[in-house]
Amino acid sequence: MQRLYQLSEIKQMIQESPLVLLLIKTSQCGVCESIQAKAAGLLKSHAKVRGIYVFMEDAPDTAAEYLALSAPTLLLFFQGKEVFRESRFVRMDELEQVLIRYEGVLEEM
Repeated sequence: MQRLYQLSEIKQMIQESPLVLLLIKTSQCGVCESIQAKAAGLLKSHAKVRGIYVFMEDAPDTAAEYLALSAPTLLLFFQGKEVFRESRFVRMDELEQVLIRYEGVLEEM
């Protein structure tokens, strides 16, 4: 997963890539580290999904923009629109099913 530092970079990435998984996290959060590691591992088998993350401390405007009221918050964007959101405790099996579904939609286009 690629670290970004500014809201403008995140918005640009979401507009340029058809599938983007965004993790909003904090630096002193053990759950955030675990979710990031699991998401990064999951993305290895989903090459069409661009993985990015941002620390709330680096870009508090990002948390405000995407209404990330707790950390970690994981958001999936498909063609610039949010299609999946999980906060705090993320069920990776559910996330994988959503990724498979949207990758299939991309292939049909």
